[in-house]
Amino acid sequence: MEPTVEETRRVWKVPSALSAFTHPDFRLFWIGAFLSFTGSWVQSFGQQALVYDLTHSEFKLGLITFLGAVPMFFGPLFGWVADRCNKRVVLVCCQVSLGLSALVMFFALSGGWASFELMCVLAFWNGVTSIIEIPTRQSLISRVVPPEDIASAIPMNAAAFNGARVIGPMIGGILFTTLGYSTLYLVNAISFLALIFAILGIKADLTAAQQFSSGLRETLFEGVRYVAQVAAFRLLVLLLVVNSLFGLCYFSQLAAFTESHLGAPKSELSSLMTTIGIGAIIGLVALAAVSRLPLKGWVPLISIVGFGASLLCFSFAHTLFEAKACGVFLGLFSAGHMAGTNTALQYFAPAELRGRVVSVHAWALGGVWPLGALLLGKMADLIGLVSAFRLGACVVLAVGLSALVFGSSLKSLKD
Repeated sequence: MEPTVEETRRVWKVPSALSAFTHPDFRLFWIGAFLSFTGSWVQSFGQQALVYDLTHSEFKLGLITFLGAVPMFFGPLFGWVADRCNKRVVLVCCQVSLGLSALVMFFALSGGWASFELMCVLAFWNGVTSIIEIPTRQSLISRVVPPEDIASAIPMNAAAFNGARVIGPMIGGILFTTLGYSTLYLVNAISFLALIFAILGIKADLTAAQQFSSGLRETLFEGVRYVAQVAAFRLLVLLLVVNSLFGLCYFSQLAAFTESHLGAPKSELSSLMTTIGIGAIIGLVALAAVSRLPLKGWVPLISIVGFGASLLCFSFAHTLFEAKACGVFLGLFSAGHMAGTNTALQYFAPAELRGRVVSVHAWALGGVWPLGALLLGKMADLIGLVSAFRLGACVVLAVGLSALVFGSSLKSLKD
């Protein structure tokens, strides 16, 4: 007979920050996601370097990011899939789609017919898949842990993504040096099997809810309406939109910043990405540690201010060491803002609307971010990449400080 969750906590003295791991389904899901995310980060390193190799254009670096994420702009229209469909079926189909995309690029590179145009098409296809996959995967958390552990599960789930951000680029850098670009895409394609097997092994009920609050036509916008009606939720989404548009998009230009501004070799891009990932893990562990405290409204406010200040400092870096030092704080505060916002939205949203509310979060992050990446790429061509970084950082910092002073609705959020 398996021990109960409470018995597990008692025997192993599990801290509240890790309470989500006392649930077997969450542990299985976390391991599968971590392995899959690792493959994605291996490819992400290769994709940035490959695009910059093919084009030597900051604008085209931004363009491929834009094409890969622009479908997320329509994310709120597809949040109903997470609430109305069997999550197991949806997620398995999405992993298959993403894996096939990586395989196509692997064969293209191996056969010598890869091109920037093909990368754009596949990036757009992955974005279309993601508008369904992301809210479904994120809302699955509430099915594998009880309500009291959601605040621990969300940052720990984000830690899987950011832990992979540490390991993935390191593996990518080694594989690129020894085997070339094509292997990076093959590794990513294989990694999706880990999440597929994890999803199939989850014992919790992942079928659609039996009752719906409205018809499908009304359901399409129900999550948007709910967020718009709650002052704290409006502010959470607004802050994420601003950060996505002017701040978080910096990541799309890391290859150009490393090579052209810092003068570092291409292999150092992976070490810079790894450093940012380490900072993100630190931030997420800290967020999980305070998950039982009534600070869910404060975390996004403090994080966006910290991120704006960190990005401004990053723009003044002249050496790889300085960039890495700032990168730790970039990772820490960006993870705090994204996961803190997601935690607040999921924790306070009604269970029957959670998938659609998460889709609004995904839109504010993934739907706006590509516009920011495209804007940053264009601004980099016009005024230089460093000046574009500084301008965006100042906007984020100004908005964040204003919200910190005047955002009473968010600061008053209570458990």
